[in-house]
Amino acid sequence: MSPPISLAFSSRPRNAGALFRSLLAARPAQAAPEQHGIAIQATWHGARADAKRLRQYREVCGLTNAGFLPPLYLHAMAMPLHMAIMSHPQFPLRLLGLVHLANSMQCLRPIGDFETLDMDCQLHGMEATERGQTFTLHTRLHTGSETVWTETSTFMAPLPRSGKRAPPDAQPDWGAPVARWAVAGNAGRRFAGPSGDWNPIHVSAITARLFGYPRAIGHGMFSAARCVDLLCRDLPACAPLHIDLRFKRPLLIPGEVALHTRQEADSTRFVLNVLPHGEPHIEGALRRL
Repeated sequence: MSPPISLAFSSRPRNAGALFRSLLAARPAQAAPEQHGIAIQATWHGARADAKRLRQYREVCGLTNAGFLPPLYLHAMAMPLHMAIMSHPQFPLRLLGLVHLANSMQCLRPIGDFETLDMDCQLHGMEATERGQTFTLHTRLHTGSETVWTETSTFMAPLPRSGKRAPPDAQPDWGAPVARWAVAGNAGRRFAGPSGDWNPIHVSAITARLFGYPRAIGHGMFSAARCVDLLCRDLPACAPLHIDLRFKRPLLIPGEVALHTRQEADSTRFVLNVLPHGEPHIEGALRRL
């Protein structure tokens, strides 16, 4: 097992060209078994939202401005650390082709738009599954000894498809949608700037076709941000939240989606379906802590 790798930043990490460099490095689609124990930690001391990116993020996602950072914008703030880890020369997987499977976060208190915090992100190894190799990035925002936000983001390097598509999961009767909206064809390009996610499958139909998609696909975290914002409008701004997200099927853009919810004992479950056929794009749950 290789010794842990530590990266430290005193300003926002710059990762321009990380995807391109990953291609030039000719990394494999699957890591060798001896690389599964890789451990990388990245820290950013003095992390602070960029005013221009934050404004663009709210505009692109259609979010309300309550004077606190949107919960999923904190994922966008963490993206430079994520990319610093995944673009490190010893990270063993090709970046292009990675699939964002799931995301879970705890928002422990509201964070002011321009509050200064410390951020750390850790990768502790990889796991082989029937579908491919998975790994999780663990991210924490804190000030002194107070942890204010945590996140786990799980990714997969998929194995080649067998040709058989898995049958869709059985869906409950969600009833009528609580909201529906259109997603423009340029949503991927507009979201890439403030989010820092320039994966070519999102930014244009031309680049998406290189990876087998007929059109560009929307960012899952873009769609999720709109869902969470709508579902949080009836909650106190200071309410601590646990948010779970599972990314199911791609959303080809331009497209249209419908948000459905159901109330359970201690949480609100939701699904964002792609219209007109209703395939689930995102499933998730919000729970007050």
